[in-house]
Amino acid sequence: MTCFSQENGKFVSLFNGKDLKNWTLEKPDGFEVDHGEMLTKSFGKGHDIYTNKKYGNFIFRFEFKLSKVGNSGIFLRCETFNQGAGYEVQLLAPWTPWRDDIHCTGSIYGYVAPQHRPDETTGIWYKTEIKCDRNVITISINDKVTTVANIDTVKGLMNKPLVGVIGIQANHANDKGQDARFRNVYIRDLDAEPDYVIKGFYEKSDKYRTQAEAAAANLGAKMVKPLSGVMAGNDIAAKSSAKQALFDLVAKATAPQASKKDKKEIASALKSSIKSTSEEVTKNYLRWLLGMAEK
Repeated sequence: MTCFSQENGKFVSLFNGKDLKNWTLEKPDGFEVDHGEMLTKSFGKGHDIYTNKKYGNFIFRFEFKLSKVGNSGIFLRCETFNQGAGYEVQLLAPWTPWRDDIHCTGSIYGYVAPQHRPDETTGIWYKTEIKCDRNVITISINDKVTTVANIDTVKGLMNKPLVGVIGIQANHANDKGQDARFRNVYIRDLDAEPDYVIKGFYEKSDKYRTQAEAAAANLGAKMVKPLSGVMAGNDIAAKSSAKQALFDLVAKATAPQASKKDKKEIASALKSSIKSTSEEVTKNYLRWLLGMAEK
């Protein structure tokens, strides 16, 4: 079974091999760029690095290599400089005696053990993919799924944030000269894809519908038509969430700080959806929103 997506065109590079411009360093000596790779400089209780942007649902793809005494990890949906707000996918060389199934490479550290424990040989590169798909976390190493976790069934994870930054842990092994290296770091932001976002409106859980509402509002005018379609449908919970998302994106586009371009695009999208929508309640709501947009 493989987890790696074939839709390469939807992935965006987070590391250009030259600098760390897409990242926030906890301290200047935490990471550096070395021969086109992200290299951990500190050791012991190291200084981590975090994406500048927050992500909710995504596919994070990278390669890593650990030295003989290597201990790193990937923080998911966390806060900058506060990895504990989220959770960690462990990357650990086999040097420590505390390497049980919930603390080994591919585990969700302290919570979920891999169903298929991966190779942990040091000094070689591992292709890795982590998919956060609402409540399901899937971890793949070298094209093979190692771990699948439903966070709604894991005590300690079910109340974690659904959106946050991604972090990379500095090498926590205590020997100087040891490190972790990363390269080919890419992300596919699923919350930037309208079709994916719309599916969230049909989730049974309020928290996932609320997250979809926020994602839709961030996408702006392109979401007016698909949201109108959801609102005109028969799923009561989805209709309610779509109605809220439509209001939120119009409010965002018509706020004082919004650009005239955004406001114009929203008005145009509303007009188009009014013409294509036959359901009268939805049509009237769109007309009311258009009034907001044209003020």
